[in-house]
Amino acid sequence: MRQRVVALSLGSLVLYPLAIGLPIMTLAQFGHVRSTSVLGGVEALWSEGHPILATVVVACSVVLPLAKCLAMLALSIRGGDRACPRRSRLVHVLEVSGRWGMLDVLLVAGLVAAVKLGELVRIEPGPGAIAFVGCVGLAILASAAMSASEATARPSVRRAGTEGVVP
Repeated sequence: MRQRVVALSLGSLVLYPLAIGLPIMTLAQFGHVRSTSVLGGVEALWSEGHPILATVVVACSVVLPLAKCLAMLALSIRGGDRACPRRSRLVHVLEVSGRWGMLDVLLVAGLVAAVKLGELVRIEPGPGAIAFVGCVGLAILASAAMSASEATARPSVRRAGTEGVVP
């Protein structure tokens, strides 16, 4: 199971630079065509006076996915004692952080909904969107494989007062 998590995490990390660097969407409005990547979108948000939104996008679309994949890879390669409190805490943080990683999908959907004005605006996915979907998909599969691996390796927990009781 560890090899599966390593392979999926590595695949996600290979696609990661493409996902954030290639154009994620092309916007055509009144004859003007503009393509932007995740990093280009962050730069545009910052320069247009939206530093809070730019920070949210950087955190959810750049930092969090990279940290999550690196952490899954490190946990899978190192192995170690599954009962270790630090390891258990990191696994829990990974599970919780996965929910925040989907915030960027919501942001893109909101952007598309905000600028979609019938035939006046055309939005098309770029190659970065394909890499992004692949990167996120592999990270989700790695996370699921890791969760399954962690669940099967957890020692059984006894409740207080059940010593000597045969289940």
